[in-house]
Amino acid sequence: MATSLARKTPRSWTCPKCKRKTETRTSSRTCQYGCGATKPKKRVQAKNLVLRELGYEDWAALSVMIHGGELYACGVCGRPPKERRNNDRDHDHRTGLARGLCCPRCNKELLRHSTLEEARAVVAYLERVEAFRAQ
Repeated sequence: MATSLARKTPRSWTCPKCKRKTETRTSSRTCQYGCGATKPKKRVQAKNLVLRELGYEDWAALSVMIHGGELYACGVCGRPPKERRNNDRDHDHRTGLARGLCCPRCNKELLRHSTLEEARAVVAYLERVEAFRAQ
């Protein structure tokens, strides 16, 4: 069974100034009716802005500043990243602030703890983040 790699067709959009919808699907960013308005940019949720603002290198440096340990290592368990995958960038969903790097296993454990030892490691991780923010 052959699959085609068809390009996405541009969608029509409504002009924010004259409130008219483009008649044809177009990739143009300016209103076709001549009002001079441009197509609005896609809205990015506030909680996801921190993921776009900082590069992975910045996250790794922040993680070392907050939690210590090696560069690119998990802030909870201290494991280095796997060869095929970087550690996850962890952030507070309420405030949007970066907390550091976590391995995929520890990132899931931040929500559901399986053992008391792992829960204590997560609590220590969050306490280090709060102490760093208080400085």
